[in-house]
Parts: sequence; structure tokens; C-alpha cells
Amino acid sequence: MGDCVKHSVVLLKPQTQDDCYDQRSNLEVIYINPATYVFKNIPQLRAKLLNPHKYAGIIFCAPRCVYAVNEALQKEPLPSCWRPLHNYALGKNTRNMVYYSLQNLPTMGVSACSAHNLCDLIRETFGPKRDLPFLLPCGNLASNTLHLRLVAQGFRVDNCECFESQCHPHFMNSMKQALKLKKLETIVFFSPASVKSGAEFIKKYSVSIEDRKLIAVGRQTQKEMLECGLKIDRLVESPLEELVVNAIVN
Repeated sequence: MGDCVKHSVVLLKPQTQDDCYDQRSNLEVIYINPATYVFKNIPQLRAKLLNPHKYAGIIFCAPRCVYAVNEALQKEPLPSCWRPLHNYALGKNTRNMVYYSLQNLPTMGVSACSAHNLCDLIRETFGPKRDLPFLLPCGNLASNTLHLRLVAQGFRVDNCECFESQCHPHFMNSMKQALKLKKLETIVFFSPASVKSGAEFIKKYSVSIEDRKLIAVGRQTQKEMLECGLKIDRLVESPLEELVVNAIVN
């Protein structure tokens, strides 16, 4: 009988072709894109990408990092000298984006679900010679967890901040419409950027959240929610769909 209970939920993330939340009979789902991204430091990133001999490999922590690399390449192919290096991509979505948009660049990390997992994988698969740095494209809200853990393991990391997040221009209106159309029971925050946009909306329109479940996906999202003064009813360690659904319905 519990399976017949409908759970109304807003997912603060853009919908992708891999998402199946809305196909579950016990979920009423609204996807709302919380942020838009503006590229920055693209010439600097391009210069780094054209010099693979200076690096041990490249680490992609999110699909947005792949977009930034493609922007920096200006429709040119990624230099082939990156292919034999130690390249990593965090999770399935990022790995697929790298593979299909960067000439089938091989990466490790498809099963990693957090920066901690990825760091462990890098440590296990990399040899003892660690004199060259990893290139790490990142955004302005990126966690420094991976960087710090890698440095602690003797690796060098060249961070290149190549994009920054801003509240999506349609976010406020989309949230207002969601509150009108459905009895909103749950809000799932998938990233620090979604927290910033969500917290701004809640404050601007004095939205009551006491009777709603707020779910954080990932430790960095949890940290951002705490800093913004938002309660956290559940923490999901990774964005795996089964884990997120379980947090919503239980």
C-alpha cells in the first residue's frame, strides 16, 4: 500500500537523458535547473591543454569541466598526447561526456561516487613517480577535498578555475510555479550552486521549509546548506538514483 503514496519532489538539477526519476510511479517530479555557468580564464586553460607534456594527466570532476575544456579547444581536437596519460573522470555522466566529446579519451573513475573515492582510485592506479602535476579544470564553487587529499598523497595539482555559477534566469519563476502547481513535499539539492539559488529563493519569498524535507546530495552540498542556514533532513553520499529515491520516499 505504501507504494501507492505519491511523493511530490523538486530536483534542483537539469534533467538529463539518463534521469529516470519521473518514470517511477510513486514520484511526482519537477526538474528545475538552478544555475547557469559563465566561462572564465579560457585562454589560460587552452594554453595548459596544448601542453600535455607538462602534466601527468587531467582530472574531470563534473560535466561542466568538460564543457569548459571544449570551449577552450575552440572546436579543435584535444592533443593526442593526453591519451596515454593518467586521466580520470568522476562518475558515469562525466566519463560519458569526456568519451563522446573528446575523441574517446580514456579515463578511469566511472564507478567513483565522490572526491574521496576518486582520490583513492588515483592513489591505487598511479605509480610512485609523481613529479608532474594533474590538470584540474574546476568552477568557483568546487570543493578543495580532492586537491587537498591528492597533495597529502604526494601528488601535484594545477587547479584552473574556468567557470563560475550564477542563479539561472528562470529559476525563481520556476520555483514559484512549482509551489503553485503541486504540494511540494521534498526539495533535493544536488550541488552547492543549487543551494545558493535555493537559499536565495527561500529568503526572497519567505518560503516556509519547516514542513518540507530537504535532501543534500554530497558532502560539499551539505556544507553549503549548513553555511546558508538550511536544515538538512537527509544526506545522500552520492547522486546514484537509487540512493536519492530511497532518501525521498523513506
